[in-house]
Amino acid sequence: MSVPAIRLERRARVELGDFPVDAAWSADGRALLVAGGEGWLLWIAIADTAAGAQRLGTHAGGALAVAWQNGGQQFASSGQDGEVRLWDARTREARVIHSDSTWSERLAWSANGRLLAVATGRALQVFGSDGVLRTPLPEQSGVIAAIAWRGKSSELASVGNGGAQLHRLEPELLSREYAWQGACLTASWSPDGRVLASGMQDGSVHFWNVAAGTQSQMRGYGAKVALTSWSANSRLLATAADELIIVWDFSGRGPEGSEPLQLGAHTARLTQLSFQPKGSLLAAGGRDHRLTLWRTAQPQQPVDADMYTDEVALLRWSNDGTQLAVADRSGALNLYSLRA
Repeated sequence: MSVPAIRLERRARVELGDFPVDAAWSADGRALLVAGGEGWLLWIAIADTAAGAQRLGTHAGGALAVAWQNGGQQFASSGQDGEVRLWDARTREARVIHSDSTWSERLAWSANGRLLAVATGRALQVFGSDGVLRTPLPEQSGVIAAIAWRGKSSELASVGNGGAQLHRLEPELLSREYAWQGACLTASWSPDGRVLASGMQDGSVHFWNVAAGTQSQMRGYGAKVALTSWSANSRLLATAADELIIVWDFSGRGPEGSEPLQLGAHTARLTQLSFQPKGSLLAAGGRDHRLTLWRTAQPQQPVDADMYTDEVALLRWSNDGTQLAVADRSGALNLYSLRA
């Protein structure tokens, strides 16, 4: 049976006027929140063939991260002013729930939308959706590089220099340490919650099979591995350290001793990599100003591509996987939908 052709249909273009640092889709896919390097937050309302933009508040010095509450009407933002703000998406008004002299660079909502994790230096804090701080968590030995919730559970992983920590928050706090000699850069849970994968500074990918109590490592990358993304079915882990996409197959006995799939179409280092939620497509962007869309079952060449005037700085799928927001360093943001 032949596979239906898929293309990226450009629906709208927005000139941000600044370098984008982060973005988050609303749960219904009707709005996109973008944070800029100069500190502004931009609300983009999505229509069929156009997009209207509205400036919200500003983080003095620059914005750092945004995160939309899963299934809810709130979003969070952080910036170089040391503040974490909780926003009401209906009124678009904010209140400060955390302020510190150290920047909070990582934000993540739990799958049920009841908990917001905030990483500030070595400290990891969790707030309720009401903005109230929950039980303090142990401080990590090094600066936290990434955080990620484990599936639909109340378990939160944080990684950095020296390995990973896993915190179970409910019904009571329980923290476990997964030590490893090396600097972890990413935290990516397989959607089924079995495996935590991390790209490493030393040019490898380390993963902990938490369900089985084992761990392993894949070496051979020519540079630090700063990009990791799981497929929706938890079978494939896409990774990148330079211009080549390396995909590991975790089905069966796992990737140990197997040859990974290699996807090559970029001519410069990749900067963005993300599997489609609730789908099988893989999107990538790089310093070669190119956006590519892949089917891993057809690795010979991408199924579609687009060009930008600068390196791709941001790539975000909507929650249902039917829309894709892509922006380059110059501030050109394109909104795509998938067309069969």
